[in-house]
Amino acid sequence: MSYVLEKCNSHIKKLDFLPETLYFKFTMNLRMPIGVSGVAGAGKDLFFQLLSKQLPVRRFALADQLKNECSRWCLQQYGIDPINCSRLEKEKIREFLVYHGTFKRRQSNGRHWVDKLTPSINGFLLNAQTEDIPVVTDIRYQEYDKDEAVWLKEELGGVLVHITQYIDDGSPIAVERPPVNSEESRNDPVIKSYADFFIKWPKIKCDNPHKNEYLMNKVKEFVTWYNEKGEEK
Repeated sequence: MSYVLEKCNSHIKKLDFLPETLYFKFTMNLRMPIGVSGVAGAGKDLFFQLLSKQLPVRRFALADQLKNECSRWCLQQYGIDPINCSRLEKEKIREFLVYHGTFKRRQSNGRHWVDKLTPSINGFLLNAQTEDIPVVTDIRYQEYDKDEAVWLKEELGGVLVHITQYIDDGSPIAVERPPVNSEESRNDPVIKSYADFFIKWPKIKCDNPHKNEYLMNKVKEFVTWYNEKGEEK
């Protein structure tokens, strides 16, 4: 039985009388949310997939809130559902999704998408029937005072992982994967400054990176750190 589940089970009767706010703080300490950051293609989704082999986790994404909000309109106007579409179809509506996502962020000082996702994560943390840890796989911005990194760390009590991918071509200086655009170039260094744990791994040229021992060991290092962090709380 895991450390988290043991702790939950040992306190389950004591939790019945707690107000919801205190109950939330208790369960949040047991299951610290994890945020994942890094430039596009660095391996954020790969990290989650490898992490799921080491810890009980549940995926959450701010981008999913954008897709859900735009789904009906895109389907009516373009015949494309961003929730369920091909890569080619997504490219056709990408500019619209980027515009809408950015407009809502500016309109709300960075709060629109995090406020959309917060009830789902809070409700999930209040559910003592699961030991799964929430993982937000796309922490990208810290442009405003209460933006994504602050939301994750201060409001949810979570930890932030930053992932860097480099190309191992045998040269003395490793070449890191560059940002895909100016916005990512501007935001990634800021997000990195908020990170609690850093992973730097090479681009693996193989059919199944999920079975690569080197990448798995990098994730195991994080799991060890995460468990120690949880015990401190």
